[in-house]
Amino acid sequence: MREKEKKKSNPFLIFTVLLLVAIVAIFVLKLTLFTPKETPISIDKYAPESVTKNDIDPSIAAPNSKEDKNQEFRKNWKNYISIATLHKDIDYIIAPDGRVSNLNVPLINKTEYPIESITIKVNYINPGNSSYLETRNFEVKNVLPGNRTSYPGPEIKVNAVTLICEIIKIHSANFNFCFDKDLSIDSQTNGGFSGNPLDPWKCK
Repeated sequence: MREKEKKKSNPFLIFTVLLLVAIVAIFVLKLTLFTPKETPISIDKYAPESVTKNDIDPSIAAPNSKEDKNQEFRKNWKNYISIATLHKDIDYIIAPDGRVSNLNVPLINKTEYPIESITIKVNYINPGNSSYLETRNFEVKNVLPGNRTSYPGPEIKVNAVTLICEIIKIHSANFNFCFDKDLSIDSQTNGGFSGNPLDPWKCK
């Protein structure tokens, strides 16, 4: 009786299995070695971000400095400091004999600071007598910021029909402001008080 013949192995099948094993091994190796690993990072949401000079957007204007604001007050002071319109029988009284009394000068200070000193010139005018013009200067101290505050003017017994008040001097160390009307004519050429035509009323 003959022994049964052993089945011959199929070389094609072996080759296919080995090829599949190799492909799977390469795929697993690639995933293991070449896939970047994520590292968890803890973020403190309250920590301030560091900003470099290059990160600042030049189109966003920085807030004006205190000196810029003070210079604006000095250069355009007439927009911030003025005398309100004087009203007869409210801000001053003309008696039946024509004399002026009870003068209260309404000052406006729209700056952010008290002003130590403002000198005001009062012109008493009587158009009926063209040769008659009386003037008085007086100083107001500590003019607080505000829309309108009245300060008593000089007591003078003079006949007049109307009054004209003008500011001739201002001094405030709070925003380094020194104005003198006597220097206003040459403020653009000789630089006014400071000698600088770009900022003529800055105190020396």
